Amino acid sequence: MNNMQVVKITEQQKDLLIGQTWDGVTFFNPTLDADGNYFVSQEEVNGCNKPEFQWLKSCELIEHNPVVVNFPL
Repeated sequence: MNNMQVVKITEQQKDLLIGQTWDGVTFFNPTLDADGNYFVSQEEVNGCNKPEFQWLKSCELIEHNPVVVNFPL
């Protein structure tokens, strides 16, 4: 079991974050999970020092459900 929690965001919120940095250097990396939820990591949210993205701190935490791709051997 994974037990890692991530911060759930909407598709519109994802669009706001693409191309933006959370600390002036490192870019947000919104990702789609296996359940169709967009999310960013808690590291991104907790490390964010930009006032315009503080709304992330009130977003829901969800269990991380990564997309699993099985490549042929």
